[in-house]
Amino acid sequence: MCGINCIIYKNISPNINEISKMNAMIRHRGPDDEGIYNFENAVLGHVRLSILDLTSKGKQPMSNDGNFWITYNGEIYNFQEIKSELIKLKYKFFSNTDTEVVLNAFKEWGIEAFKKFNGMWSFAILDQKEKKIIISRDRYGVKPCYYFENQNKIIFSSEIKGILASEENLEIDSSKLLLRDKTKEKYSLTNFKSLNILQPGWVYEISLKDYSIKKTRWWNGLDNIPNISIKKSNIEKAVTDLLYKATERRLVSDVKIAISLSGGVDSSIIFSILNNLNSISKIDLNPFIVNYEQNQTFNEAIDLCNHYKKNPEIVKYDSEDIGKLANNFSALEISAPFFSQLEIYKAQKKKGFKVSIDGHGADECHGGYTKDIKNYGIFFQNSLADLYQTIINIKGPEYLSKMVKEMGLAQKLTKFNIDISKFLQNQDTQIVNKYIENNKIDLISNSLNEDLKKLVDFDLPFQIMYLEATYGHLQWLLNKWDKASMNSSVEIRSPFMDWEFFQYSLAIPAELKIGQGQNKSILRKAFSNIVPQNVINKQLKQGLPHVDFTYNEKSLEIIKDTINQRDFIESSLWDGKKILSDFNNKDNKKKHFNEIWKIISEHLLYKGYLDRKKEIKYNKNIELN
Repeated sequence: MCGINCIIYKNISPNINEISKMNAMIRHRGPDDEGIYNFENAVLGHVRLSILDLTSKGKQPMSNDGNFWITYNGEIYNFQEIKSELIKLKYKFFSNTDTEVVLNAFKEWGIEAFKKFNGMWSFAILDQKEKKIIISRDRYGVKPCYYFENQNKIIFSSEIKGILASEENLEIDSSKLLLRDKTKEKYSLTNFKSLNILQPGWVYEISLKDYSIKKTRWWNGLDNIPNISIKKSNIEKAVTDLLYKATERRLVSDVKIAISLSGGVDSSIIFSILNNLNSISKIDLNPFIVNYEQNQTFNEAIDLCNHYKKNPEIVKYDSEDIGKLANNFSALEISAPFFSQLEIYKAQKKKGFKVSIDGHGADECHGGYTKDIKNYGIFFQNSLADLYQTIINIKGPEYLSKMVKEMGLAQKLTKFNIDISKFLQNQDTQIVNKYIENNKIDLISNSLNEDLKKLVDFDLPFQIMYLEATYGHLQWLLNKWDKASMNSSVEIRSPFMDWEFFQYSLAIPAELKIGQGQNKSILRKAFSNIVPQNVINKQLKQGLPHVDFTYNEKSLEIIKDTINQRDFIESSLWDGKKILSDFNNKDNKKKHFNEIWKIISEHLLYKGYLDRKKEIKYNKNIELN
């Protein structure tokens, strides 16, 4: 839902046209309405995707007392419960939006209000009396927020494109081009100098007087790990109850809701839950399914539709049809070709949908990746190695040898020495590229260092899964899905990202997440009564496809067209002449293909940004709120 923009002018007068251009740049996030509010040296902007209270009462930036003003992107699924609580405290409401609930909740409880919210968000609240702006982001970073600061301005936006549409001259940092996308998410960085990511679970308080920024971590996942039963059946029931509740919460809407189905375990569980709920008045249970060459879960998706007697909408995707590369890269705001994600939401938009229920987030809290299985293996082997050493200490090596032989256990075990800090450092290494000067970047995260100290009290599978969910991987995943869906003005809602479900799932012991030859075993078992066996027992892990830009004719043609352009050759970010020379050398062309393609993709991403900026059509006569 929606897109937010904000500019704080330090030493110059506000320029309303500037935020109008920013609104225009991210209008795909909110095509239904637009608003701007100016107070002294601060300007708030908003583009609206109407989902709750479709009347003009939901227009933003919004105020209900003339002092507090909000520009808000997201959904608070439990807003009706909080609204009832606020009504008892004598608050009055003039709309049926969750936006007004957020505003009044903040007035009543300050940043403590955020802990009451079950949902996803990034928003800015202007307090005119105190002359400050508060900017908050949800627990896991489901909804994006970027900020830029120089001597003239502080700028916030839902997208990088929004800030690029401002009148500031943003520069690319060539050293950041050599960082992996997940590393940039982990350390809240972008490719641009002075343009960073507001961290999930943080709130920034900006003074309009001296421009100081007070940064507060309002949410720490390690401080919110539930105590769970040691009884397996109780855990299974809790997983079931929490996910049913999370799914039902996400049906609050005044517009039609679609379903996205892949045929994999996660989306199949959500689809099956929806088909077993009673309160489904706004949802169309005929799912959207992307079909493409080598799709190995398509048949399961069709079987599931047949099981529940539903008629799927098939979205055909051809990975060879890459479209306009620069436009697609800039839509996702990453230089990775996950273009099929764009297609499913285009199809939903054509059918009049504004909301999609999806299945993202289960792998990140239930250990659904191959790397999680490897970590389980290390953990279990270390546990067994400790057991062997204990037996040696108590009964001696001869007794151990006898026991191992009698029970058919492993004869020799190596204990792995895992240093989580070094594990992270190995992930953070910069990509080597001969065409870009490699300036070392100091990667610093105070919150990460704080969490590493606390993580010593947890076992290895939890440590890795928590770090992946908090620093980089999950945020990268959520970011590309948000950009893909909002590019077509569709809001994604994922029940697996419900914070109560997610935190509970993180806390489940490793031995319940892998068993009977399956990963995510407790999740599969919990829903085996509503998902057909051929689907729930499917072992294949398959994400949506991405374009294969390996050494082939298609890729070489794209490179050839790009490297001969003047702006590429003369770029100060890389050695364009050397690239051109190597590309024209048969041996070097193949040897350095990956290094060249990395630069090509980053160049096309930036070109996509510039093309969009040139095409901006903004409202020069917009009325201020």
